[in-house]
Amino acid sequence: MKRQAKFLFIFILYWHVPAWALSDELATVKAIQKNYDSVLTLKANFEQKAFVKMLNRTEITRGSVQIKKPGKMKWVYNSPDPQVLISDQKNLWLYAPEEEQVTKMPIESVYSSNTPALFLAGQGILTDTFNIVQVLTEKDTFVAVFTPKEVESSLSRLVLRANKNNYQITGATVYDKLGNKTSIKFRSIRINEKIPESVFNFKVPAGVEIQDFTPSP
Repeated sequence: MKRQAKFLFIFILYWHVPAWALSDELATVKAIQKNYDSVLTLKANFEQKAFVKMLNRTEITRGSVQIKKPGKMKWVYNSPDPQVLISDQKNLWLYAPEEEQVTKMPIESVYSSNTPALFLAGQGILTDTFNIVQVLTEKDTFVAVFTPKEVESSLSRLVLRANKNNYQITGATVYDKLGNKTSIKFRSIRINEKIPESVFNFKVPAGVEIQDFTPSP
């Protein structure tokens, strides 16, 4: 269940400001999209809280992320469950050092079921795949609430948080239809700094078991 939580992205709050008119909400979402479209690379630290309904437990992990558009990401999860998640635009690699195991899968299998990941990787448009429910304000933050347009989507809701001054995304929460939810808050965000291609080239450590789910040539 811990590993599944990593793929959810990416909560219910009391809001002090009412929802805006639909036209204003759409304008805000478009501004968030436009700002993120201008981001070529992103580096940040993050804190993730993953609630697993079956276990009735919330797991908190912290780490760092590097994103290079289009489609390249590296998520490093620290304790209590160290993992490295790398997208090289073609495949997704999940390395669990404590288990001495690597999982490899085609990136399409993740993006097709996790649209927030697609958006973060710079390969998706929010309004193409989500309906805008409302846009709220909380202090200096815009909070945009979405539901998926696809009825068969595994997600039930997406919440994006963005800086009110520059529309920079600062966090997200993903809810699925099983009652699980995962929220991520970004800190120490650095935009458009150079990231070497080598960051996204994963080399399988010697002696590590590989589970390969990519199609055979």
